[in-house]
Amino acid sequence: MIAVEDVEIRAVLEYALQSTQSHIPKLTALFNKENFPIPHGFSEDEDVDIDCPRLFSDSYYLRFLLRQSNIGLNTCGTVLALSVRSDVINFYTGCLMETTKLLTTTTEVLLSKGLYVRSPNIPMPKNVEFVKEKSFLAGFFGEVRPLSALEITNLYSNTQRNALGAETLIGYSQVAQHPKVKEYFH
Repeated sequence: MIAVEDVEIRAVLEYALQSTQSHIPKLTALFNKENFPIPHGFSEDEDVDIDCPRLFSDSYYLRFLLRQSNIGLNTCGTVLALSVRSDVINFYTGCLMETTKLLTTTTEVLLSKGLYVRSPNIPMPKNVEFVKEKSFLAGFFGEVRPLSALEITNLYSNTQRNALGAETLIGYSQVAQHPKVKEYFH
């Protein structure tokens, strides 16, 4: 059972869990077909202590799913573009559709709850501009040029990713203080 208080957020997490769990038999079949050893993955019985206090807020879970779905879209798209086997193409096509739904749903819930941090707006240009100076790429020396839309987008994305990473590390540092974890590492 997912420890979430908000009903809408719970539904998004349950979709993500169900979607991920549905991959296991498909991947197992692909691995078995190729005589590839089945990896030993995460296990609730081995890796979860249900007596530990909750580490993260409901809104954290949504922001985490947003970031993971962004990564998933990049990964699935890349693998799909490089795949030639129909079974692998079919698997990743399904993953891409599921990940797109997860991204869309997560974004909608974040927006409805006022939790979505929008990227910076750039004023609409009045006309087309072309790079005229050869020094455009060397903007650190001489006259400083404004950031491009792509540079702003990357800075925004990195800031969001780093903030979530910091929040995750704070949560994990609390786990490190748990008596069972201390016992394991000493």
